[in-house]
Amino acid sequence: MTTDSFAGEMLGRIIEGRDPVAAATVRDLHLATSEVRGYINECYAVVKAGGMDQIGRYTVHSFNQPRAWRLCFDGGSGEGLEEACFRVQGVLCGKDLPPVILNGARKFIRQSVKVTGFGNEDMLQCIKQIEAIYLKMSNQFKEGSLEPWQPSIFEENAALEANTRYFTPASHSTAGDAVDFAPHVDPDGRLKDLMETEYVHTTDNRVDYMELVTSTDGTRTYKPIDPVAFKHGDIVEATVSFAAIPTKNNAAKMHVLLRALVLLDQTERNAAAILRMRQRYKTINFGATLRSVAQPVLKRKVAYYNKETDTEETNRRLSRMRVDSDSD
Repeated sequence: MTTDSFAGEMLGRIIEGRDPVAAATVRDLHLATSEVRGYINECYAVVKAGGMDQIGRYTVHSFNQPRAWRLCFDGGSGEGLEEACFRVQGVLCGKDLPPVILNGARKFIRQSVKVTGFGNEDMLQCIKQIEAIYLKMSNQFKEGSLEPWQPSIFEENAALEANTRYFTPASHSTAGDAVDFAPHVDPDGRLKDLMETEYVHTTDNRVDYMELVTSTDGTRTYKPIDPVAFKHGDIVEATVSFAAIPTKNNAAKMHVLLRALVLLDQTERNAAAILRMRQRYKTINFGATLRSVAQPVLKRKVAYYNKETDTEETNRRLSRMRVDSDSD
C-alpha cells in the first residue's frame, strides 16, 4: 500500500472510530498523519484562513435582539458594523447537518461540525487566535463570569467545533429578520412546522453549504450543494463567527457560530472508502491483488403465478437449465 493510500485508509479508520490498521507501526501512522496534514496544508495554500491574524482590528459590541456580545468590525464607507467572520480549513471529523433528525427540544436543535487539522500548524494558529478572541470578549464581563473556552480534541489533536441553532425565539427577533429555510435544509417542511408561533428562522440561523469548484483554467468558484454531500473525512472550510451569549446566574458563554461550510476536497475520503469496500471483497482482481469472495445467499419468492400447473412448469424449466449448465 502506498503512503497516500495508507493515509486515506488510516484517516477513514480513525474518523469512523475504529483502531488504526493493526499491522501499522508507529512510523507508519506518523507518515500517514503527515500525509493528511499535507493535504490540509495544500488547502490553506489555496484558500487562506481569513482574518485570523488581524484580531486586533476587531471590536466587541453588545446587541439586544437577541441579547449577545458579538465580534465585529467597521465596514467603512458608512456601512456600519459587520459581523467578523473567519475561515478555518481541516478534516471533517464530526457533524450534525440537515436534514434534521429530531432528538431534543426545538430550542436546542442545531447544525454543527467538528474540524481537526491533525496537528496542522495553520489550524493550531487559528486555535491560538480564538483564545485571543476569548480574552477580548472577556473584557466585556466581570472577572470569572465568562465561561472558559477551550478547543475540542480528536484523536489527541486539537479540533474546532462550531454550531448554529435552527430557531430563534420569536420574542428575541425583530421585524424583517425571518427568512425561509433553504430547500435542502428543510426538504420535507418539518422544521417549518415545528416553529409554530414561538420560533422563527432568521439570517442568524442560516448556514450556507457550498462546494469549491476549480475549472480547467484554474478559476475557482463556489456552488451551493446539499449538506448530505458532506462526509466524515472530507477536507472542508468552515466559516465561523463569535458571540457571547448570556447563561444563568449572570454568566455568559462564548460560542463559535457556524456561518458556512465549504467542501474543498473529497479525494482522500473517497480513496479510503474504496479501500474499505475492497477489503470486504474476496476473489475480485484489482490490479495484481486477488481476493476470495464470500458469496451472499439471495432468497427470492416467486413474484407471480396463476395456478399450480404454471408453478410446476416453471420448476421443470429451471431444472433443465441447471442440468444444461452443469453439462457445459
